[in-house]
Amino acid sequence: MVSAADSAAINIPLVQRLWGVFVRPKATFQSLAQSMSTWDLVVPLLILLCLSLTNQALIGPVALEEQRQRIMQREDVPEERKEALLERMDGALTRPTRYVTGIGAVAVWYAFLAGIVMFFGTFILGGQASYKETLTIVLYASLVGVVEMALKIPLIVQLSTTRVKTGLVLLLPGSLDGTLIYRFFQRLDFFAIWKIFLVAMGVAAIYKVEEKRARVILFGAWVLTMFLLAWLLDGRGLA
Repeated sequence: MVSAADSAAINIPLVQRLWGVFVRPKATFQSLAQSMSTWDLVVPLLILLCLSLTNQALIGPVALEEQRQRIMQREDVPEERKEALLERMDGALTRPTRYVTGIGAVAVWYAFLAGIVMFFGTFILGGQASYKETLTIVLYASLVGVVEMALKIPLIVQLSTTRVKTGLVLLLPGSLDGTLIYRFFQRLDFFAIWKIFLVAMGVAAIYKVEEKRARVILFGAWVLTMFLLAWLLDGRGLA
């Protein structure tokens, strides 16, 4: 027999679920765990793809200009090679298919991320849920990107730089720039942390596992990954 609370959670409209992921995330994920439609998958995905298009249109030129400056400043690259790289970049910026490619890359990323989350939910946490349910949870948690971009895009456009800091790196002095700890803290973005905690909450709901355990394992795995990336993507290693 379905309780009144369960019935209310099941009947939460889609629009309220989309808003609820920001203001009532636990109730939203519990609602999704009890009743999930195809629209719960399609609508967040469409929102995120539209966000990707906006990012490409507004941030793409700024990011490209930064890349141009980095290429021009490299003394180890011959001038002929620099010119070829710059011509290729200019062609990519004016090519309409870049939007299609960007959308495809975003879709593949979310599909891949859902697979990783499903691995943790099934084999590490010992729960059980479908790939569709897992992907839906990932997409809902990723809606945090709407708030993130609403704050970042105006700053990026105004300052003409993509190096907008919204993470733990704000706690470090600028003198540490370039060090391993600085690069690591750069990756510990507040919005990314928010997403991880939402994913953990969603995983706990649909995989029927303890939320604290899901949060510790997923957050710990993410922090370790960020540290490895900060280390391995820099040629100096641990120096």
